[in-house]
Amino acid sequence: MFWTEFKRINLFLLVSIFIISTSCSSEETGENEINNDEIEESLTEEEKIIRQVESVLGISATENYDIQIQFKHIDQDTLKDALILVNRKEYGYHKVKEGNTERFFESNGYTGLYNFVFLKLGGNDKLISTTPVGSNVNFPLTVEFLELTSKAHKDFFVEYRIRNSLHRNYYTVRNDKMFLTFSCPVFDSIGEPKPRVYDIEHTTSEVRIAKDIALYEGRIVDYNVDEIEDINAYTPKDIVRDGELYVFFIFDDKKMKYVTPMGAN
Repeated sequence: MFWTEFKRINLFLLVSIFIISTSCSSEETGENEINNDEIEESLTEEEKIIRQVESVLGISATENYDIQIQFKHIDQDTLKDALILVNRKEYGYHKVKEGNTERFFESNGYTGLYNFVFLKLGGNDKLISTTPVGSNVNFPLTVEFLELTSKAHKDFFVEYRIRNSLHRNYYTVRNDKMFLTFSCPVFDSIGEPKPRVYDIEHTTSEVRIAKDIALYEGRIVDYNVDEIEDINAYTPKDIVRDGELYVFFIFDDKKMKYVTPMGAN
């Protein structure tokens, strides 16, 4: 898995250096104008994406934030696409302090709209965005790619923390749009004697192109309440199946959603 991580790699500094060098050159040649196209061409693809994200989210040059960029073949063409995950932890803490809501923020597991998912398709200059993922700002999103709704497309899901639970959002891309197709908990009620846990399986169907999503009753291996230091940050060693099928969902390509069989058209 190839990840490109940029923790404020300082595009501002890069552009400043370019402007200074261009300015010096202009003094020698008598030219006073800076060619923005030349600046743009000097940037790598990752740096261009960072500039776009900062522009869309209004991120200042002084803000520290986390951005992860992963290149994959996501849609059906042959060009590589970029999935971008952004975490604005510093900004989140600044906003709650500014609004004097720090106690409420802490009591709700540091949950806010400070984790973002963007997609940039190969050959396309625009960023595709979805609604911010309401989650614990202390935990950047994690992602996994898989073939789910079609062999011609690469789907993916992101996992995120909400208080003492872990949740998962599934996404697919069609016609230059990103769709949230399904959302479910992975585990919940950490800190309780018997937390709610699911073993999630993507099962092949004999009659449908898309795989189904099945949730089985599960359990956390070596779960011990007395050993948990922080229920909002607990990470299980492993989850195993511990019961029967709880519920399963099938993909409705008209709704672009996973639904129960009774809810399908």
